[in-house]
Amino acid sequence: MCSLKKRVKKLFNSYRIISAYFLLFVGSTLCLFALSTFMLDFYLTQMERERINERVQVYKNIYKNKGFASLLSTIRSQHQANTFSNIFIHLTDGDGKTVWLTIPQELDELDSKHFLLPDLPKQTKWVPFNLPTPTDLDILITALDNGFTLQTGRTTGRQEFMVEGLQSVFLITISGIIVLGAIGGIMFSRHVLRPVRELAATAKKVSSGNMESRVPVFEKSGELRELAELFNIMLERIEILITAMRDTLGNVSHDLKTPLARMKARIEQTLLSDASAEEQREVLMDCAEDVERIDKLINMLMDITEAETGQMHLAPEPLSCSELITETIDLYEIIAEERNIIIDNKADNFMISADRQRTLQVLGNLSDNGLKYTPEGGKIIFRTALEEEFTVISIQDSGPGIPEEERERIFEKLYRGDKSRSTKGVGLGLSLVRAVMQAHGGSVTVQEASQGGSIFEIRFPRN
Repeated sequence: MCSLKKRVKKLFNSYRIISAYFLLFVGSTLCLFALSTFMLDFYLTQMERERINERVQVYKNIYKNKGFASLLSTIRSQHQANTFSNIFIHLTDGDGKTVWLTIPQELDELDSKHFLLPDLPKQTKWVPFNLPTPTDLDILITALDNGFTLQTGRTTGRQEFMVEGLQSVFLITISGIIVLGAIGGIMFSRHVLRPVRELAATAKKVSSGNMESRVPVFEKSGELRELAELFNIMLERIEILITAMRDTLGNVSHDLKTPLARMKARIEQTLLSDASAEEQREVLMDCAEDVERIDKLINMLMDITEAETGQMHLAPEPLSCSELITETIDLYEIIAEERNIIIDNKADNFMISADRQRTLQVLGNLSDNGLKYTPEGGKIIFRTALEEEFTVISIQDSGPGIPEEERERIFEKLYRGDKSRSTKGVGLGLSLVRAVMQAHGGSVTVQEASQGGSIFEIRFPRN
């Protein structure tokens, strides 16, 4: 019993709005029905009383113009018809004695004492009689001259039959409506509230740590489908942010551990030794280089995280590819000359919409990468091209190339291939390139050049 109550309570809570609306509908319908039957009963009563009033006026005119004998004769002649018409007539003299009595047919078996009033009113008045039968009497008492009193009325059985019949029809109809409405309301509410319940269930799973949970989308269209889709987009966004935070913390802790331990060991070793001032200075310079490397690593990780999570602030503006490449070559020209590497600019003056500083950062990282792996006497070539939806800037080097199995992995954070382990770097330059390009709505790819070496291609969307 207790379990049943809990289930009913849970069902009511689940469909609270529908239940409230349903109860309001039933309550208002019953009130409307009660008012309708009352108005119908009142209208029928007034109509019947008007009919009795007209009959009484006729009797009064006969009494006034033709006398008591003519009135009595008229009533007597209509006795049979009044009996079948359920008309009640009671004529009494000044002493209250019955002169004539016509009782409706349906009251034949009832004792006449039920129709007699102990005190007759002096004014014209309607008096209802509650009889011990299925029907009652509604009588108009009219005082005539010379002490005579005329009581004229009718039985209410026919009127009550009509009103009760209407009530029965209404109760049957409203019962059917209530049953069908309850079934339809439950089915409708289950269908409408299902997305809301799915939303709540998904929110519970996410709050318990299941970040991969998503809201099932059942509706083909409408606001509920839009709400579910927006909720899923929000969850994907939150999952990306949390994953990025975890990755960043993991990468930072992993890559900071080694230089910090090295610095600690050098400092402790120097403090315990009798190192000269010059030796202590060299140790401090090594520590400063490690600090600079750590600072660069943290900044690049923060930039990558911002770009990957959509938090990087970009200020797109029209930029000339040729000018960007020329500015990049100017920065790396001295390093290239020292290594006898030629940097050739074969770019056309195509325009792109991009953030200037971030684009220069991308070109700088790719140039630095190309210079690292291009041997002395090699060549780096910048080119541009137009595709249907993108403007492409390519950087081709004449280095050893990248094995096919490593071409995707080189863009992962802190990944360093076998051939790159002997070169300086933190393993984040290409990761930053990919993150910045994705933040621009573009991409970066690498492939093998036909003459050897690698070709990096960055694509900017054409507006």
